[in-house]
Amino acid sequence: MDVSHRGTRFQLVAALVVGGLVVAGAVIWNSGGSGGDSDPCRAASQSTADKTGATLCAALKKAGLPALLGVPSAKPVYVGQMAVPGKAATDYPEVHVEWNVGQYSVILSTAQTPVAKPTEQVAGHPAALLSGTSGSQQVNRLEVDWSASGGGGIYAVDVMMVNDSAIAQSDAGRLERMVAAKVLPGLPEWQAR
Repeated sequence: MDVSHRGTRFQLVAALVVGGLVVAGAVIWNSGGSGGDSDPCRAASQSTADKTGATLCAALKKAGLPALLGVPSAKPVYVGQMAVPGKAATDYPEVHVEWNVGQYSVILSTAQTPVAKPTEQVAGHPAALLSGTSGSQQVNRLEVDWSASGGGGIYAVDVMMVNDSAIAQSDAGRLERMVAAKVLPGLPEWQAR
C-alpha cells in the first residue's frame, strides 16, 4: 500500500495515538468512582467528550474482545480515555478509548474528519487502512466513515502490542477489521446511508 498520500495528516494522527497512549498511562480517565469502580465506562460528566468516551468504552467492553482477538482466556483491562477538544465549545471532540486484552492494546476513537483516502469498505462504509511510523514505532490504523455515503466523521480502530513490539501490518489490519465490523455498527453516529 502506498503510504505517501497521507503525509502530514498521518503523522499527526500517529502522534496523537502514540501521545494518547502516554497520556492515558499518566492520566487515567476517572469515571467518578473509586479505583475499584465496577463500571469504568460511566461518563464522568455530561460533556460531549465524556459521554462519547463512555459510549466508545461500553462498545469495546461488550464486544467480546478476547474471543475476537484470539485470546479467549485474556481478561480485558480498561486503560483510559483521552479527548482532544474541538476548536470551539460546540465542536465535536476527538476521543480515544483504550482497552488492553492479553498482548493487545485496542484503541477506538472518533473524530469529525473525513477518511484519509478510502481504499476499501468495512460493513458497507468507506474505509482506509493506514500505516506509518511515529518515532521508531510502526503504527497501523483503520479509519471507517460514520456514513455509508461518506463524510461527516470517522471511527478509527488501532490494534497494537501492549509491550510496544512490532505487529505485522497484515495482522493489525485483520484484527482492526474484525473489531470494526463487530463494534462500529452499534455506535450512535453510524449511519446506514
